[in-house]
Amino acid sequence: MDIDSIFKTPTAPASKGGTKRKLVSPDEIYLKTARHTSYEELTGRKFEVGNGGEGSSSKRRTVSIEDEQDEESSVGIANPEEDDEDDRFFGDGLTNDQKDILDYVDDLDPNEERFDLHSVRKMILKFEKAINKNQDMRVKYPDEPTKFMESEMDLDEEIKHLMAMTQAPRYYPVMIELNTISSILSLLSHENPDISIDAIELLKELTDEEVLDLEEDEEDNTNEQDVIRSSNTEGMKVFVEALVKEGLLELLVQTLQRLDESEVNDRQGIFNTLAVYENLTSIDMQLAKTIVEKSELLPWLMKRLKVKAFDSNKQYCSEILAILMQTIPENRKRFGEMGGIDDLLQFLAAYRRKDPKDPDEIEMMENLFNALCSVLQEKANKRLFLEGEGIELMVIMIKEKKMARIRAVKVLDYAMSTKAGTANCLRFVEIKGLKTLFSVFSRKGVEKLKKQYKFFSEVEEEEHIIGILGSLVRNLPLESGHRLRVVRKFTEEDYAKLERLLDLREGYEARVSLFDERVAEENKELDEEEIEEREALRALERLDAGLYVMQLIDLIIAHLCAENLDIGDQVDEDRDDDEEGGKKASMTKPAAPAEKLASFEDKESEIKTKVRVLLNRRGQSLDDIKSNLQAYLDGLEVDTPLAEAARTKLLSQIGTEVLHGGTVVIDVSTSRSAASSAKEEGEIDTEDKKQDSVDNNGMDLDLSREEEDALEALEAREFTEYMLGLL
Repeated sequence: MDIDSIFKTPTAPASKGGTKRKLVSPDEIYLKTARHTSYEELTGRKFEVGNGGEGSSSKRRTVSIEDEQDEESSVGIANPEEDDEDDRFFGDGLTNDQKDILDYVDDLDPNEERFDLHSVRKMILKFEKAINKNQDMRVKYPDEPTKFMESEMDLDEEIKHLMAMTQAPRYYPVMIELNTISSILSLLSHENPDISIDAIELLKELTDEEVLDLEEDEEDNTNEQDVIRSSNTEGMKVFVEALVKEGLLELLVQTLQRLDESEVNDRQGIFNTLAVYENLTSIDMQLAKTIVEKSELLPWLMKRLKVKAFDSNKQYCSEILAILMQTIPENRKRFGEMGGIDDLLQFLAAYRRKDPKDPDEIEMMENLFNALCSVLQEKANKRLFLEGEGIELMVIMIKEKKMARIRAVKVLDYAMSTKAGTANCLRFVEIKGLKTLFSVFSRKGVEKLKKQYKFFSEVEEEEHIIGILGSLVRNLPLESGHRLRVVRKFTEEDYAKLERLLDLREGYEARVSLFDERVAEENKELDEEEIEEREALRALERLDAGLYVMQLIDLIIAHLCAENLDIGDQVDEDRDDDEEGGKKASMTKPAAPAEKLASFEDKESEIKTKVRVLLNRRGQSLDDIKSNLQAYLDGLEVDTPLAEAARTKLLSQIGTEVLHGGTVVIDVSTSRSAASSAKEEGEIDTEDKKQDSVDNNGMDLDLSREEEDALEALEAREFTEYMLGLL
């Protein structure tokens, strides 16, 4: 074997088109650079060395025997900070000047190129030439891969070289100017899947939000950094808009359908494709709506999630799904229409009796729960959740006391909130959900959960339980059997649940007091103008600190105080004789419950009396609850004209209108549900279950989101005023 021929440097091709770039060693690059850069420019210090040549004005430094002895003793010093008097040597045997030079050499990146507009254009043109050459070679030799393989390798190299554009996103518009975006997107459908995967990786790097982050340098001008940051952000925004306009979203889905996950490279390609979608939503969250509208990503995600085997791509699909559902109502509606809620419930059902195996699978489960909570903010999806037996599944999860129990409570809070959740509240009571809920409310099994799951938050779970209780007392029809079941739960075991509720109120009140004290201390160092500027933000922070939950607890207490169990028993007897049939929308006047209470004026509600006693033990009274509810009422922002218009529209659609002093309170209930309340808890008429689930959903009425929100706020204000009147 001729060893020399193996290591012999190959000669360059004769043709110009096949010329390869010459590899330059790091030493040659340094010498070439050093010829144009003086030592003074590099270090900011003067370094004079006499060379003894003619015309030299420098003086040669003479070294005495003592100096040589000092030099010998200085070499090899263990502590680099210990140097001799004349500062000639460090512990590593180098002078300051030599050390500076070597530091410069170490910092010099031999592969680093000057990155300016000229070099960017040159880089892009080389990329375009590589694409064109590969296309020509494939057309010329379609059946001879060896002939076009070299051009494909060159194209692969130029794709990776183009990733250097991430150093300066401000130059991204140059790619738009030179029509490079179309060239990059054309590679997504390249005959060689590896080239397509490289193109996807390039797009992932170019759209990564992290490329906008600058490394802060204290010596740099802050204004200059702000200008660069602004230019980078604008360049990225323009680039992403152009990508979407050129059809990136559809092409990415086609690529997903094309790749085969049994291949390692293809698996990575799918992961990078999902990363591109995530990058786009990070840059502009509104693109989440465009992604669902203009591509088939959502169906592909649901299909991919149905694969039983767990891997990183399945976990990433769950994350993308949660992002798409997070803030866009249109995406949530489409998800419900395509049957996504049933699919989600099936995915989550796998965790009702077992926990995820590893942290990645835990994250996937969390993403699926978050996506479900997001879609349940839409009224129509609450009905689909009910029809898919989502209430039953969540109750089972809570009973099993596995990891899914922690998120099941949160899902119920979302499913039962607002008037649209009335049917879910009714169903929850019918399936004996109150027993399960109050078991959690009483902290049964909490210590075990804390030990088993480190991320478990008891405070978060308490807030969701309070939210569920608030929805029950707010949505369940007045004087109905379902509502009375909730009230009676607070009277069991000598009002143990009521005491627990007041204990929680006391805890949240303490948190709000601590927040107020901290704000008072901060205000001492601020002037009036600064205090006014922070007032709005601090109001939100005060709600987060515990005021909102505390107000919700006070609303629950007010509802309980308004209930009289003696009247409730009489109502149960009356309901037994109610007519059978479908749903009827009854317009209940706020004064109606007061009229029922009139015959019991000489006897205060037992619950209200107990509340007084428990509050007195804590040094408080009902007046404290009244003042807190009044503050809640004052803080409600209601678009009254829009709400009244929505109410009129609602009444015209259902064909029923009852006015009382200019105020209408709508209470949707069914005689069938009311009659069933006289049965023992948990007895359900299975024949009427499906019909009731549709009837009790608050009707699918033609109201816009703004109208629904305004009407919800108006009803909340009216109900709070009504509760204050009863207290």
